[in-house]
Amino acid sequence: MINANKFILELKKLNIDFFTGVPDSLMSSFSKSLHFDFNDDNHIISTNEGSAIAAGMGYHLATNRVPLIYMQNSGLGNIVNPYNSLLHKNIYNIPFLLLIGWRGEPGTNDEPQHTFQGEITLDLLDLLGINFMVIDEGSEIKNILETIEKSVSEKEQLAIVVKRNTFESDSRSFDKSSSSTKRSVALENIIEKFDNSSLFISTTGKLSRELYEIRVNSGRDNDDFYVVGGMGHASAIATGILHEIEDKKIVCLDGDGSILMHMGHLSLVAKKHYKNFIHIVFNNSAHESVGGQPNDYAILDRNKLFEALGYKENIFIKNISEIENYDFKNLVGPVYIEIEVENSSSKNLMRPDKPPVVNKESFVRKIHE
Repeated sequence: MINANKFILELKKLNIDFFTGVPDSLMSSFSKSLHFDFNDDNHIISTNEGSAIAAGMGYHLATNRVPLIYMQNSGLGNIVNPYNSLLHKNIYNIPFLLLIGWRGEPGTNDEPQHTFQGEITLDLLDLLGINFMVIDEGSEIKNILETIEKSVSEKEQLAIVVKRNTFESDSRSFDKSSSSTKRSVALENIIEKFDNSSLFISTTGKLSRELYEIRVNSGRDNDDFYVVGGMGHASAIATGILHEIEDKKIVCLDGDGSILMHMGHLSLVAKKHYKNFIHIVFNNSAHESVGGQPNDYAILDRNKLFEALGYKENIFIKNISEIENYDFKNLVGPVYIEIEVENSSSKNLMRPDKPPVVNKESFVRKIHE
């Protein structure tokens, strides 16, 4: 296995000193080492992978150095446009080093949303014309660094595809949020405040697993829509439903990292003024589902932000008693609700036991009841 601290030190010897990207669980040790062992000024946790590779381009223009951009392989989709139209060797020819966690690697047991992306990861890199090497727990760091050094010296583009268990584990934890409210408890309390006709769309990651577990334990039909992939798109899916459905509350259960990823589409709220839209963000100021790395959501003035985006009311909740004492059923949207929660979750959360297409069919039936 590779020690992340030693790996980063060796990268710095090659003048790779700028790191940006979106965290991935397969490389949590890499993120932890950047955060705890090195200067945060040279490390930017980006809102999405497209922005990360664009920031890397800007860094190269300013310094003539090679940036490192890290991501889960699902993030390759977000870099395709800026890469093809800006960084490609036939356009601006920007050198970079990609570090890509290989979720859904063929032959491994992973969640359904990672399967197809895992199958096409290497083919996609090949199609994009990005040279790559695959590394695993048996890879020699010397060989990896030799490949990187050659790429850096020749100002080339290189992707390092990281298999599971490539990096040594790191037991250090990121700072917990100031809240003592567990997200699962807040979630269970707030969904009970809406009537049975309400439609719930829940974001990528552990929040959807918590919702699923709550439904299973309560014996309720599994008719919520779990946005198992496509991080950042739960609220866009909700607005698409809102365009057609006016007689039911549409409740988007979102996360702070998720809403930051593709916030631009929320300008639709200002334009459409959806009266049945309830947007609930569980804010732990972290990418908790992939390791707890911090994000910048808490430094934003969300009250002014969502007022500018056309939300009629903004509600900020800090504890369970505030949920219990609030009348959510009679809210007229668009409404933004933020619940401050812990940066933690249960270790053995349930996972949906049916294919995503079955979830889709159940949700569609619920829409048309």
